[in-house]
Amino acid sequence: MTFGGKIERIYWTAKGLIISIIVAWLYFGNKHSHLDIYLDLVVSSYIIFNMVMLWLNSRHILKGNRLLVSMFGFDTVFLGAAILLDGGAQSQLYIGYYALISLLSVHLSAREVGIVGAVFTVSYMLTTMIPFREELLFMVLTRTFFIWLLGWIGYKVASQMKASEKRVLKTLDVLNERTWELESSQALLENMYETTKALSAILDQNQLFEEVMEIADKLLRVKKCAVLLLEPSGKSLFIYAELNSGKKVIYNPPLAVADTRPLEPMGAITDSKAVLKKKPFELELPLISHGKLLGIIQMESRQGEFTEKDRRSFSIFANSTAIAIDNARMHKKMQDLTIIDELTGLFNYRYFKNKLSDEMRRAERYNQPMGLLMIDIDHFKKLNDTQGHQTGNIILQELASVLKQAVRDVDIVARYGGEEFMVILPQTDLSKAQIIAERIRSQVELAYFSNSQGQRYIKLTVSIGVVEYPNGVLSANQLLEQVDRAMYLAKKDGRNRVALLTSNRPEEVNQDS
Repeated sequence: MTFGGKIERIYWTAKGLIISIIVAWLYFGNKHSHLDIYLDLVVSSYIIFNMVMLWLNSRHILKGNRLLVSMFGFDTVFLGAAILLDGGAQSQLYIGYYALISLLSVHLSAREVGIVGAVFTVSYMLTTMIPFREELLFMVLTRTFFIWLLGWIGYKVASQMKASEKRVLKTLDVLNERTWELESSQALLENMYETTKALSAILDQNQLFEEVMEIADKLLRVKKCAVLLLEPSGKSLFIYAELNSGKKVIYNPPLAVADTRPLEPMGAITDSKAVLKKKPFELELPLISHGKLLGIIQMESRQGEFTEKDRRSFSIFANSTAIAIDNARMHKKMQDLTIIDELTGLFNYRYFKNKLSDEMRRAERYNQPMGLLMIDIDHFKKLNDTQGHQTGNIILQELASVLKQAVRDVDIVARYGGEEFMVILPQTDLSKAQIIAERIRSQVELAYFSNSQGQRYIKLTVSIGVVEYPNGVLSANQLLEQVDRAMYLAKKDGRNRVALLTSNRPEEVNQDS
């Protein structure tokens, strides 16, 4: 039994009502006059006792079960004395037992209700059956029976109410938990919507992967995450970005997966529910955009298992990521069309002209030299006429690869037009530019190039003009005129040469070996 708090307030309210009824009963009903003074003393004592107990309770001096036991003992004594003074079996105050046991049974266990019923029965029988009178026995037993009946009814009603209250509280707990889950899910979805919406605005692929890993770490709060995309053939995966316990890595170029098994068919890889059942701490979702499988995104839980709700929420993230990757790739492709030569994969003339002006301004601002090479294939027209234009295109592609391998990462290689190529050499003076030009010339001379049938036997040479900026020129057009003149001199003097132009006077170097 636990007695306190709200139950105490209910108890005192009920006690006040019971005392009021008893007082009204005694002073407005029929009384035995020769005992009035004693009955008044008992009732007054009972009222004073209850006031004292109420004061002790309000001061927290007497609370809980101690209070209830004290009150129960005094209530029993009071009722016994009051009934005895009010005529014994003829007194109507026995209803006080009914009221008290009805009140107490609501708060007591079955065992405690039995004890109270037994005490009240003994108390009532002592006050009504001494001396013993057989004619009163049935009436007394009937009244004591109702004491037990009311105690049992009160206990049962209270038990049902408590059980109902528990069910209601349990239902409320479930509803609160579901409400909290829904609010959390809604907040997560709103955050995810806003965050993934921002993904579509990121057009740089590396920056996009950086943001995807940030979302996985901070918003989805996963321990591990990896973005794996299919190669063009659609058979093998490459890792482009990875998250491991807060540490982000963007792979450029992407990292080949050690297990190069082909990716499962699209239907199998999209069945993330099956994966979730097998590995509840891991989640593997497809990256699909416009019906095309781009790859997969893998995640590992930071704590606990992934749920079906997690799978649905994270699928939204995966779909947004796939669309953003597709957009970034499309943007790069469109950008490449404007700056990349379609045949050779080098920068085109338009990009070269803009970049040349930028590098000239940078060289001037930081007072640093800049080298420029013009490369022309010797006798390319004759090669086209004898081998065919298809072979000529293959040679241009393979030469582009040789040029990119022969220069530094910071150098800019572009196709100028036809069989002519340009190389911008930032922070490079004339002597260093000459070394790079000679390296290109010698590597081309040593290489073998393919024909349209894939036979690699064709030999080529190139003529290269070299100039340095600044060199008395004021514009990009003037610099181009100088490098064109240097290249023309290399051609004029026998081809397969490097010609330098200093102070508008050409120097020829590296004669045919």
